[in-house]
Amino acid sequence: MSNTPAANLADTLKRVLRHMPAPVGIVTSYTPETGEPVGLAMSALMPVALDPCSMAVAVNRSGASHEVMLRAGAFCINLLDPASGDHLTPFAGPAARDQRFTGSDWRQHGPIWYLGTAPAAILCTLRHVISHGTHDVLIGDVDDVFVTDSTQILGWGNGSLGLLAPLAKA
Repeated sequence: MSNTPAANLADTLKRVLRHMPAPVGIVTSYTPETGEPVGLAMSALMPVALDPCSMAVAVNRSGASHEVMLRAGAFCINLLDPASGDHLTPFAGPAARDQRFTGSDWRQHGPIWYLGTAPAAILCTLRHVISHGTHDVLIGDVDDVFVTDSTQILGWGNGSLGLLAPLAKA
């Protein structure tokens, strides 16, 4: 039995999810016809399996990058740390779109752009698409992983960016 009326379910869940920490990243792909890079900021990303190594991202079908990512058949999850966190803003909305991929720390691996200073850039080939509600879950097999020395991964929780910190040992 639910305590939440059906009409308020999405709002209530959104309020709860706001407090649920999740990693934050920039997911990149490319336009197959032109090679132009595309990307979006997101926290809806997760590992799927280690055999085969695979990752998933949930992409809104109404977003500008959705169809392009499906046509490209590949994507890269760029996890961020405090030093690379400034890259997030241009990918979080269309207002600063012209500032995406302008920094000198962007690199290419084939047609896929990745952030060379990110703690991790996980390059994937799209294998499965699962549609549900407004989103598609894109599952990709991991082809390569670029890592730096940074071990701090930015997360999203309580409506803002932050770092997860280990609990002090007793």
